[in-house]
Amino acid sequence: MPQSVRRAAEILTLFSPERPDLGPSEVAEQLGVARSSAHALLQDLTAAGLTERLPCGRYRLGWATVGLARTRLALDRAIGRAATEARRLAGSTGETVRLGARAGDEVHYLLTARPPGGVRTSDAPVAAAVTPLGAALAPGAEAGYRSGAHADLAGVECLAAPVAAGGEPAGAALALCGSRERIESRRDAYGRAVERAARRAAAPVR
Repeated sequence: MPQSVRRAAEILTLFSPERPDLGPSEVAEQLGVARSSAHALLQDLTAAGLTERLPCGRYRLGWATVGLARTRLALDRAIGRAATEARRLAGSTGETVRLGARAGDEVHYLLTARPPGGVRTSDAPVAAAVTPLGAALAPGAEAGYRSGAHADLAGVECLAAPVAAGGEPAGAALALCGSRERIESRRDAYGRAVERAARRAAAPVR
């Protein structure tokens, strides 16, 4: 991969709800490049509509990224069904349910359904190695749920199952997250519920 393309991709992954805008100096520090290089990359991304420059001189994601996201989601009908299943599962269990997809070594959250009383979670990308969603999305992952602690929240555990059909790699995974005490007392029931929701999401439309 050309270095300029890799650097541009790295810049886009720096943005998050917790960090919606960035200055060239911050980007340079994060990427370990000169400020002039970071500024030039941001200008190229802005020309493509992938970022936009604010009056203060900082940058945020551009509207072109919204179109790309919509196109990607539209091409994968299972993702749309998984979003529906996530909301349904959150409503039936009263627990927070997340829909995630893997991008390189990270899990990105596409949707968080949090009912009243559900645990609060961050929507920032997280390393795949430290979340059950990452295990569910690992190459060659088999059906069934995985469990583990939430990477960013003390006392929160998640049960995750891959959304995959017909032997195809999982494009996404569902995870039910709750306090460790609630998960431990209902692990089997919650695990089966997550698995069923993931299977329904992956089932072909008839």
